[in-house]
Amino acid sequence: MVSRRLSFVADPIPVAKQSLSRRPHLKARRCILQSFVVLSFAVVAAGSLAQEKQEKKPFQPVVGQSGKDVVWVPTPFVLIEKMLDLARVTSQDYVMDLGSGDGRNIIGAAKRGARGKGIEWNHNMVDLAKRRAQEAGVADKAEFVQGDMYVADISQANVMAMFLLTENLDKLMPKFLDLKPGSRIVINGFGITGWSPDVTERASGDCGSWCTAHLFYVPAKVVGTWQMPGGKLTIKQAFQKISGTLANGANSTPVEGSLKGEEIAFTAGGATYTGRVNGNSMSGDVKGGVGGKWSATKK
Repeated sequence: MVSRRLSFVADPIPVAKQSLSRRPHLKARRCILQSFVVLSFAVVAAGSLAQEKQEKKPFQPVVGQSGKDVVWVPTPFVLIEKMLDLARVTSQDYVMDLGSGDGRNIIGAAKRGARGKGIEWNHNMVDLAKRRAQEAGVADKAEFVQGDMYVADISQANVMAMFLLTENLDKLMPKFLDLKPGSRIVINGFGITGWSPDVTERASGDCGSWCTAHLFYVPAKVVGTWQMPGGKLTIKQAFQKISGTLANGANSTPVEGSLKGEEIAFTAGGATYTGRVNGNSMSGDVKGGVGGKWSATKK
């Protein structure tokens, strides 16, 4: 019997077969990598979108935020109505506000039919005021521009409605005095150095620390020497207050009086003179003394 030795030789797996057997593992890895990349992009995109939304969030002012020469503190709405009442704002008026903030003074005036303009340094506040005017339905009457209140042209205004410190108002005073006589200046709380308010009133309701409104009438300019039929009138002027002398020959009588826009009233001796200023002339009535009419022309 012949014995046979059987030997089993392992048949090596062909290279092609090895590659096929590994493909599922490579696919799985590739899928995991792709998922990670997609997730990473999604996280970055979500972060960018959130940041973009945050950046586009509408601006909201903060009480006390700093600006150019001022900080923002809003005038209570009940005081705004009191200010506009004092100034007797109607549809015939052109109202301006310097340092107009969120635009509430001008919007309040526009709701009464007046046209108006606010000058504000902070462009975010200007945009906010425009949005609020649009929401209030008065964008056609309420204009807001970015600018420096100290160089703004206010010559069109016949009403100024503001909330500024005395130091700001004092710097602006020459502009105020160049407004047309009879123009009204109404201010929240603060005054103008040396210029007494013609009217001061308080608002009632929710106004906190800001309840007082001051009204000033821009006076006609009458300082100087005026010729009257019966003598010479010399006037000194401090805002709406006037003093001086009325001289007739060797006789000189002290004069004391005041102005409310173009309306003038003064006493000289036992007589009271009332009338109206019209540029370089003025005239009116006399009560007491010889009575009758009076007139004067500036020399």
